[in-house]
Amino acid sequence: MIIFQIRYAVVFLLAVSGIFGVFANDNAIQLGLRKVNLGTDLDGWTTVTQTKQIRYGEWQTSNGLGSVGAGGGWGNWGTSLVWEDYETVTSNEFERSSFFDGENGLVINSIDPFVPSNATRYYQQELGSFIVSPRIDLSIGNQDHLFFQYRSNPDLKMEVWVSKNNENYLGIWEENPNRYLSHITTTNLGGSFTQVRINLETLLVEMGQLLIDNNFDDKVISPNADEFYIVLVAYDNADRNLGASQQKLEIKSIWTPGYYGQPQSVDGSVEPKINFERLTDRVTVFGKIGETYELQTSFDLNQWRVSHSFTLRTISETYPLSYFKEGDEKSMFFRVKHKP
Repeated sequence: MIIFQIRYAVVFLLAVSGIFGVFANDNAIQLGLRKVNLGTDLDGWTTVTQTKQIRYGEWQTSNGLGSVGAGGGWGNWGTSLVWEDYETVTSNEFERSSFFDGENGLVINSIDPFVPSNATRYYQQELGSFIVSPRIDLSIGNQDHLFFQYRSNPDLKMEVWVSKNNENYLGIWEENPNRYLSHITTTNLGGSFTQVRINLETLLVEMGQLLIDNNFDDKVISPNADEFYIVLVAYDNADRNLGASQQKLEIKSIWTPGYYGQPQSVDGSVEPKINFERLTDRVTVFGKIGETYELQTSFDLNQWRVSHSFTLRTISETYPLSYFKEGDEKSMFFRVKHKP
């Protein structure tokens, strides 16, 4: 809920959450998508880790071929090993996390650094962390999409894979993508988050044709398949040296087509938001199309009364500030709520 106050024709926002989430939620609901519920468990999603061995040690560089050494003699080309060791490491699992806006999501952390300061080199190994969706049914709707928001980190690269049997996977998105661009929309949001919207319906058609053209007919995923899986992937390339900071990648607001055997959409509510445009003295209300809201007023934050009731015809509607003011009152509080 958002409350704002008018005092001497100036509006002060007392509690504001990001309005950008409304666009994602409303569009996702209109498309019949299902919001992944990460409040109490992983909503049927399963985590997978990867284990690798990383070599590290101390190497000394010898004189280059044909160069004169410190004692005046000809040096030997290459490097010599002083000592080395190996560390078997496992990527971290995706974990639930709560964000500043009250929404639940996922976080993945890089592994703890372990290479000692006297090591001159280590051989980096990219570690993958994976979280796999339950079985998704694409046969229910005809506008199947995937929405998610993430805060990027250069040391943790993110990708999205899909599968028709939970065994063989095909990549459909990565940061700074260079394929399937006509099916993917990205939007910069507040708090350094980026929203990714992927049209699975049209992307699978294009990908299927590419696979057929290259004689991989058996890998084609039908856009109407009733068995389909989404995999969110994070590749850990963080610094392994002791003393380096642990890095993290954050993901939230994940919307997918419905799970197999379950209703397509399970979240039909969108909390209304208010945005005040100070320069033009206009108020914009954001909410769900077709939903009826009440604008309530108060002089003391205790007693509230309904001032206006309206049904949104679009995801946002803008009104002049004077539409909500009452008489010559110089101080008044407003809030917008779902109509009972």
